[in-house]
Amino acid sequence: MKDTISLSAIVMTMKCAFIIVFVAFCPVLLDAQGPAFTQTVTTGPTVVSVADLEHRASVNPMIYGQMLEDCNDNVIYGGVVNKAGEENKAVTEQLRKLQIPIVRWPAGTAIYDYEWRRGVGPDRTPQSEKIWGGTEYYTFGTDEFIRWCQGIGTEPYINIPMGNNNAFTHSLGEALDWVEYVNGAADSPMGAYRARCGHKEPYGVKYWCLGNENYLANRFHKSESDSSYAEQLLRYASAIKASFPDISLLGVGHNGGWNTTVLNQCGTFLDYLTLHFYLTAKVREQVLLNPAATLFGSERVEANLRCLIAELEAYNALAGRSANPVRFSIDEWNCRHSIFNGSRYAFSRKDDRRLYDVAAMASMLNVFIRTSPHVAMANYIFPVNGHGLLKTVGEQDAYASACYYAFDLYRRFMTGSAVGVNVKGPGIRGQRMSSLLVEGDNEAAVTKTEQDLCFIGSAAVVDDEDRLVISLVNRSYDERQKVRLSVPSGYKVMEAWSIDHADVCTKNTDEDRNNIMAKQFVMKSKSLVLNPCAVAIVVLQSL
Repeated sequence: MKDTISLSAIVMTMKCAFIIVFVAFCPVLLDAQGPAFTQTVTTGPTVVSVADLEHRASVNPMIYGQMLEDCNDNVIYGGVVNKAGEENKAVTEQLRKLQIPIVRWPAGTAIYDYEWRRGVGPDRTPQSEKIWGGTEYYTFGTDEFIRWCQGIGTEPYINIPMGNNNAFTHSLGEALDWVEYVNGAADSPMGAYRARCGHKEPYGVKYWCLGNENYLANRFHKSESDSSYAEQLLRYASAIKASFPDISLLGVGHNGGWNTTVLNQCGTFLDYLTLHFYLTAKVREQVLLNPAATLFGSERVEANLRCLIAELEAYNALAGRSANPVRFSIDEWNCRHSIFNGSRYAFSRKDDRRLYDVAAMASMLNVFIRTSPHVAMANYIFPVNGHGLLKTVGEQDAYASACYYAFDLYRRFMTGSAVGVNVKGPGIRGQRMSSLLVEGDNEAAVTKTEQDLCFIGSAAVVDDEDRLVISLVNRSYDERQKVRLSVPSGYKVMEAWSIDHADVCTKNTDEDRNNIMAKQFVMKSKSLVLNPCAVAIVVLQSL
């Protein structure tokens, strides 16, 4: 421990100076981060070009992850299970089809009112949930969460409440006990307790995060500086890694130099830093107001990521971690709605997912692909109910929202290795980043920039079968866009899919569950027309 702290102190000044230079020149240096994505606003039909198939970056399937949080919006109770902890089998089955790679739990701010011991063993006493309101029934605890993940074929990811409320239930000792309960041998104290609870063998949960948005305050936590968070993180992370060296630890990331401080002090123990990004939308009578500010929000997210990646690359280079670099996990993301309630706009998780949300979501997934492999995990909130991919009907039924199909298509087709994409076509010139509606880890320098943005957004991968797959999103709210694909000679369209509807405000309902679906269509040439907010996936193969 002393050697680690001493080394950090010695090199800290050198690292910080290097990172400042690196970030200052990030528009030039970002070309080295992976396959290029460029866009040029012109007149006429949009041309999407994929020319270089040799320069590739691995896409981690964990960018298609999900997050569960008991936030009083029927995500867990009334979502995946009922109050007694009994699964909604319709939810389980439909989520299993998505091949979700990882699920984060007990997730975000709610961790600061979560006590893991209440959720194991035979006595499960309901408690008032003091962060979001409602009730935490504790019938969906650690064992149930892990078994549920096993049932849908996903990797469990557990978030430890490392805060500064000094409660025993959130102490380092409790954190170590929790990890031991999950991963310890049956002859360890907590492993023996797990065995008495019905599971003799260790679960082997790999992914653990320490804290959540520690830079913000909540009822049980005071906002922390980067140095105070890093000091506590070093204490927790070093102790946990000493006992469980094979797990992957995630630390809280942020903007404004926070990451530099955390990495310099704790990077030795970390595998990921977390970031949060929320597109936001004002909705009145189902209509999206100022649509460009929402539909192009992913561009601001990507601009932020590019500068934060430069900082991350600088650390990895100086720390000699080219073989095992620290990556980013976008631990929370979605498109949040503020709904006009007759007098004002108020945030709500209960608003349905509409076609314009599909366009916003697909645009974000394109960003994660284009910033691979530096973004190696992302967890959408939520898989069910509140802003979810599924909507429940009673305790044993559920239907897919419009956004379910975006995850379905991207998870099936947009895997493998990212390749560069160039887009030229109609769009918006000189879009100021500050006017794009994004909450989260925004860099001040990015806020002041302007950029030309094409209506068509795109990403491309070469999959494991050596097929070229191109995603297309029409980010225009009211205009169709003609698109032509320019790809290396010899490639032919093998199949094409779309999520589309004549009404961008439409949604799926219990009565009309198939209103919006992913549909396969015939594409006889390398040209197509995308309706407003439509998403398409085109699969090409070299003959």
